Amino acid sequence: MPLDVVILGPPGAGKGTQGQRISAELGISHINTGDMYRAAVAEGTELGAKVKPFMDAGNLVPDDLTIEVVRDRLAQPDTAEGFVLDGFPRTMPQAEALDTILGEADRELSVVLDFQLPEELAEQRLLKRAVQQGRKDDTPDVIHHRMETMRIPDALIEYYRARGILVGIHADRTIDEVFAEVLSVLQTAAAR
Repeated sequence: MPLDVVILGPPGAGKGTQGQRISAELGISHINTGDMYRAAVAEGTELGAKVKPFMDAGNLVPDDLTIEVVRDRLAQPDTAEGFVLDGFPRTMPQAEALDTILGEADRELSVVLDFQLPEELAEQRLLKRAVQQGRKDDTPDVIHHRMETMRIPDALIEYYRARGILVGIHADRTIDEVFAEVLSVLQTAAAR
């Protein structure tokens, strides 16, 4: 049975780092919509041209476009054994669309990891990352706007909590400490 994982949490919570580690450890694909969009912008693709204005302003890419991109990505053969979705879903329409996409493939989410991090710490991490990676989209004003815009809606958290697949992860610890807990949660989810 595939291990289909979603990581929720604010920007700077370590979703990308942990998603990459899960992918390497378990051999499942790490799918990060933000990385996909940044690559499309850098490559000057049609998708890049569509998403660039939203990204430059620190806004979410519209649901219909994001859902289409994720649907196409989940149809790739490397997701057959499972995936780690990072940065999607961020809205209720996206969550409902993900259920539909998975349902069409006779699959369902195994677990949703909710990375919890105090907002001030998340903003500090993003500023540090901006300097380290030279990310021009991470100015203090844009970071603050992104924190507001990309806050995971309570309805989305409740949606997954009600299904019994939401697990809170305290993301304000070291990368290794967070990863140890994540692996433990994933082993439990895979055994279900």
